[in-house]
Amino acid sequence: MTTEHPDATRAAGRLLWWTLVGACALVLAAAALLEPDARGHGTHTQLGLPPCGFLTWTGTPCPGCGLTTAFAHGIRGHFALALSANPLGLLLFVAVCLGIPLGVTGGLRGWSFDAAVQRFSLHRWALAFAGCAAVLWAVRLTAAF
Repeated sequence: MTTEHPDATRAAGRLLWWTLVGACALVLAAAALLEPDARGHGTHTQLGLPPCGFLTWTGTPCPGCGLTTAFAHGIRGHFALALSANPLGLLLFVAVCLGIPLGVTGGLRGWSFDAAVQRFSLHRWALAFAGCAAVLWAVRLTAAF
């Protein structure tokens, strides 16, 4: 049985934090480069991605429709437009923005990534977000009929 050296564990944790910072910064940079689609969805096609298959097939938006558009509006400070594109998109945008100072703090202080997930109950937040996505989709489906 081998045990990992505490310094190696701390270095791996720091790498995770700095990866989080980089990923959040990359997402925000991409959002800044995209022009929000006036329809409230479809901005992601500027990244070379296809249109939403569910929307194309049914004419009803999926829970993810408008997320990229919400980010593109959010980075410009157009929070009402971001909210109208996808309410969860605005919430995710705020979470990504908060991920940068959290990641910098965790990386500088050498926090355990696992301990931070537990401390901030991130697993519960993820479940709550999934529940909200299901409710949003139900509302969108109801509104379509």
